[in-house]
This record gives sequence, C-alpha cells and structure tokens, in this order.
Amino acid sequence: MRDLKILIILIVVIGFTYYGIEPYAHSIMNPAVANANYDVELEDKQLANTNVENAKIEFENSKKEVEKSANLLQKIEKKGKENKIKEAKKALDAAKANLKSAENTLESAKNTQDKYTLFWNDINKIDLSKGDAAQGADLFMGACYSCHGLKSAGLESVSDANTSSEAYGVNPPDLSSAGYLYSDKFLAAIIKNPAMATKVDHKFVEERMHPMIPFTAMEDESKEISSIVAYLKSVAPKNMENSAVFEDACQRCHDLRYDKRKMTSLPNFVKDYMGSFPPDLSTMIKSRGADYLHKFINDPQKMLPGTAMPRTGLNEKAETQVIDYLYEVGDGNKANREKTALYIMLYFVILSVFAWLFKRQVWSKLH
Repeated sequence: MRDLKILIILIVVIGFTYYGIEPYAHSIMNPAVANANYDVELEDKQLANTNVENAKIEFENSKKEVEKSANLLQKIEKKGKENKIKEAKKALDAAKANLKSAENTLESAKNTQDKYTLFWNDINKIDLSKGDAAQGADLFMGACYSCHGLKSAGLESVSDANTSSEAYGVNPPDLSSAGYLYSDKFLAAIIKNPAMATKVDHKFVEERMHPMIPFTAMEDESKEISSIVAYLKSVAPKNMENSAVFEDACQRCHDLRYDKRKMTSLPNFVKDYMGSFPPDLSTMIKSRGADYLHKFINDPQKMLPGTAMPRTGLNEKAETQVIDYLYEVGDGNKANREKTALYIMLYFVILSVFAWLFKRQVWSKLH
C-alpha cells in the first residue's frame, strides 16, 4: 500500500502542477483579452474604452504613489538623516515622473477614443444599401485602378509587384477577393481612411502619409463609397480555397516556408515600411496557438499595442480559413501527435501497474 500511496501522491502533485500552477503562470504572463470581434466598429470602441479605463486606474495608482512618497519624505525630514532624505526625494521624483507618464497615457487614450468614435460615426453615415455596382465600376477605374488590379474583372495591375513594392513599401493587393474577405463596413472604412481602418494611424503622422490615400469623392461621398463596395462585392468569388485566402490576406508581407511560399513584396522595402521584418508563419500555429492568432489577426493592437502590423479586417469565415491553412501547413500531424501522446501515457500507466504488481510479488517472497 505504501507504493500505491506514493503513486497517488505523485499523480496529485503532477496534476496540480499541470492544471493549476501552469495555467495560473500563463494567465500572469499572458493576461486575458477579449475574444475576436468581427464587428470592427464595436471592436474599436470596446478596445478604446478598455484602454481609457486601464489608463484611469494607472493614473489613480500613480497619484496615490506620489502622495505616499511625499508623506514618507515629510517623516524622514523630521528625523534629519541626509542620506535617507536624498533617497526619499529621489523616490518622490520617480513617482512624479510616473504620474506624468500616466497622465499622458490617459490623455492619449481619451484622444484615441474620441478619434475612433468620430471615425465610425462618419462610416455609419454611409448607406451601404444604396450602392450602385455599375457606378462603382467607373469609380474603381478612376480612383483605385492606378494601384490595384482586379483580375476577376479582367483588370491586371498596372505595375508589377516589385515596382509597386519600391513605390509603396508593400505590394498593393489585387482586389478580386476583397468582397469575399471583408465585410461591407470594413471595405467602406478602408476606402474612406485606410490608416484608421487598419489601425496604423500612429505610424503615419505629420509628414509621413499612408501609402493608400483616403478616398476623395467627386460629388456624394456616401453614394460613391457604397457603390465601390457594391462593385467589389459583385465581382468577388463565392468560395475560396484556404490557400487562396492566405495568399490574398497574408502573403504580401509574410513567407510560409513550409509550403514554399514567398512574400509577393520585396523584403527590404517591407522591412522599411513595417519597421521590422515580418516573420515566417510556418510554425506560428504551434508557437502561438489558434486562439492567440484569431485575436491577433482580428486586432493586432489588442494583443501587441503599438505594433506596426495593420489590422487585416478579415471577416470570421476568411480568418478561420487562414487559421485552418496554417494548421494544414504547420501542424498537419496534430491529430496523430495527440493520439500518440495518449497511447504513450496509457503505456506508462499500464507499465506502472505491472511494475507495482511485480514488486509486490518479489517482496512477498523476501518476507
């Protein structure tokens, strides 16, 4: 019975470590964030509100720290110890600096909140139900075709990928699948203001402009944007393979070595445009997992604030296809691996039982 008790204790300790301590440590190192939200307006507003609330908490905590440091300094000054006074003053200065930083963060968060509220209010004024695909085709030729191809309508890109990369930093996408990949609202948003829609406005300030300029209407902005959206929807495919979705959504900036895919833009220009070299995505599904990738693709700023990666804006179906494709390429043996792991665990359980029975038999003869 002694051996059996030891085995039970080991199982309990290992189980507690695996199901208790490890998840807790993971939650500390990777704080929980809201799930992917495919209503882009709601996602932006919720994240902005969360950032403001977090900034308020940090600001209040910083104020308390300043008060605490100031009170401590007063007490130490009464005792007259110079070295302790210097340390207390240094701590107070640091607390004041943190308070100033927290104040700036709160102000920035409020400005961002206001900015996105106004942006989506403008987008909501666009009546997407009144789009005219025929008018959209004419508008596409005048406003979009100089940078974007549309193979589904027989329009090849004016420039090759390399020339476009040199000009814009990243190769502008062919928009044949745009109506399949993106929601109507996101398409309207990216046409009106690409930097805001893709959430990289923090990169493009003052003299640095986003490579894609905001749409300028000739007469009625709402009607014209809705017509371009209607046209893109009309020429989009009804179905796409997972690999094709990945190619259109991700491959302009990312390699996928496991499937022998190279980014369609020039690497050095993409690096200059992004600020760093985008990673190969071959093993990303293993290193990050599907849940993280769904949240990150849906809104990179939520997972990595300040990142240079733009929001892709994929709808739920398209994003799921990207994740499924990364599974196919980067973790195709997952099911077999999990089944094998189960067999190995079962093997060790059976082996432990036989070892225990054998030991009992041997000891019974010795005693």
